[in-house]
Amino acid sequence: MIADDLNTQITDVSALAALLLVFVFAYFAALLPIWEGIRQQARPPADDDRAALRRQISSYRILGWALLAVIALVLLILGPLSWHVLHSEMWDPFQTIRMALLLVDVLLLGTAVGVVVEIVLLSKKRTALG
Repeated sequence: MIADDLNTQITDVSALAALLLVFVFAYFAALLPIWEGIRQQARPPADDDRAALRRQISSYRILGWALLAVIALVLLILGPLSWHVLHSEMWDPFQTIRMALLLVDVLLLGTAVGVVVEIVLLSKKRTALG
């Protein structure tokens, strides 16, 4: 009975989780090429161009922090359910829906790590501009 209840809870939250994940991964996919392009730009020779690039980098760092906050909020929403899954029987019989929820958590954590790496690299680029 408890196992069925947990599976029902996961199924009930799956539509909301799917919607949130679409936003998170689409936002990351949209920002990643922009971050990479900014980091690949050569150092502008003029002071005003360097200042403009520093402002642009600062803006995209803020967007990175915002994305990190959204990821954290999604993980907070899924957290209690994931905690129950971790403390339930998953292997006998194998519970696909429970493992899928844990996979979503892992993918969100991986995306968060990627965002942090990009923020750090953008910060280094901004510092190098002076």
